[in-house]
Amino acid sequence: MQGCDFVMTFYPAGAMIASGQAASLYPPASATSFIDAPFNLYVHKVLTFLPPAFVGIYMYSPLVAAVFVPFSFLSATAALVLWQGITILTLLLVSCMLAEKKGKRTFDYFFMMALFCPVFHTLLIGHLGVVLGLLPMALGYYLWLRGRDLAAGFAWGFLAFKPQFLPAAMLVAGALLLIKRPRLALGMLCGLATFAGLSMVALGPEIFSAWLHSLKMADTIFANPAYGFPEYMVVSLPAVLLQSFPHAARAAAKLPIYGLSALIGLFSLWQCVMLLRRRPVFEAREKALVMSLGLLVLPLVLPHYLFYDMCGMALFCAIAYQDFWTAVEGGIMRAVRRLMWWVCNLYYLGFMFLTVKPLGQWYALLLVLLFGLLYYRVWQLFQAPAEP
Repeated sequence: MQGCDFVMTFYPAGAMIASGQAASLYPPASATSFIDAPFNLYVHKVLTFLPPAFVGIYMYSPLVAAVFVPFSFLSATAALVLWQGITILTLLLVSCMLAEKKGKRTFDYFFMMALFCPVFHTLLIGHLGVVLGLLPMALGYYLWLRGRDLAAGFAWGFLAFKPQFLPAAMLVAGALLLIKRPRLALGMLCGLATFAGLSMVALGPEIFSAWLHSLKMADTIFANPAYGFPEYMVVSLPAVLLQSFPHAARAAAKLPIYGLSALIGLFSLWQCVMLLRRRPVFEAREKALVMSLGLLVLPLVLPHYLFYDMCGMALFCAIAYQDFWTAVEGGIMRAVRRLMWWVCNLYYLGFMFLTVKPLGQWYALLLVLLFGLLYYRVWQLFQAPAEP
């Protein structure tokens, strides 16, 4: 695991802060490449076992780097094992939180999530998706189900730790805001403001500003072959469509492709608003459907959505088995969960053990099309009237 995300990204980021070099976390404003950036040079200085072709890139917030400072006092291997242990405990906590019946149901959820390959891959490479993504996502959903909109929004504000999950929460907050229920959106704004404030306090406003400037280079990671990023890991509709064009034409293709993604997102928001407007007091069913559509739309709208980002779908896996569904709805939701589970797992086994690199983005297209089907199947439940 010498080139995993934890070892090449989070561990050295924490070590840079601990050694007083936080100002070098992000490339200079004039930089056009990560290869000669101070962070990559530091990574190879500290982790001498890394091959020269490996490029260390850090584009997360300063607050994320601060989280990993304590791990830098351990060896890279020991720190990775400790983080993996924390990830397992977090997954158990999420399972306990979502289980209506504690005990056996908790462990059913835990093993269902742990054996879901996006979650397993997140654990394997030491990524932050479970601890800093799935946990606040599940906590916000848990609080929203119990009518604590302000607290739910505040928890979802901390999805800024894992921005790929943030649009799902924003869909919920936006739908509620449009039906004149602003408490969740207000809580979310407070959570985001708190996150931004903590980020600036952690390392100072200059480094916070440097992080924001570095985001303009996000496309470089996927577009530049020098970084060797596998195309099959980017499982989003905009990315697959964009990668189908020659490099010279991609800048021009972005506008219509991202426009299509925006239309899908707006359609999803409209459908959520229409669902919530049908009942003056909406129940767990309506909330679960809105949350589910918010999760399933992510691969269809986000330009940078990777396979391990699908660890957030573990929340959908739990939602599918909750007790408030009718017999027909529960059957459909569980069928969607099973299809998602099997196809994602087979997709993972494919790129881990078979030679799929020559297929490029077309391999990823298979998974994106599946999520389009799953999105459509859950959207159909929006059209069915709820039982009184």
